[in-house]
Amino acid sequence: MAIEETIHDNFFQNFIVATATISAFYDIPDKPGVYAFYHAFDFADNNLLEDINSRISKTVFKTKFIEENNRQKFIIDTCGESVTLSDTMLNFIQNISMPKDRRNLKQLLLTCSVFQCPDYIGYASSLQARFRQHLESDNGFFARYGNSRPQDEFLFICFPCPGNLARELESLLIQLCKPRFNTQRS
Repeated sequence: MAIEETIHDNFFQNFIVATATISAFYDIPDKPGVYAFYHAFDFADNNLLEDINSRISKTVFKTKFIEENNRQKFIIDTCGESVTLSDTMLNFIQNISMPKDRRNLKQLLLTCSVFQCPDYIGYASSLQARFRQHLESDNGFFARYGNSRPQDEFLFICFPCPGNLARELESLLIQLCKPRFNTQRS
């Protein structure tokens, strides 16, 4: 069986990425489309190690597996143990001494925020109006879920697309990604 290689030219040209602040309002198109909120890997470049350590200590990855009913059922539960940086990674971050290098790493981390699962996926007939609603309304994303972090720690990524496809694309993406703050699952 041959593996076919595909090059996607201009793959990201239709995406708009903004920090979730009202100042980005006019950068968001007034078109239908789908969007997602991501928790941004945004750290102060002059305080990289402390900021990264603080964020990672609040992250829980470990799970435990419990057997019940004579191995008939497995339950996965989170342990609540925080994660720590490896010694190698601590040394790497500590040794980035040039301000230009720290700014570069900060920018790279912010860009790489999209490697994690989105916090929320939605559809909008007007991406611009929905963006403002999430920031300002009582039933927006930040009113419901953003109270633990400042708005500028989130990225708003949107993809304008035809309205007749956007609703179905949103549903499919929710099923594929299972964002933690979506209440709908399809």
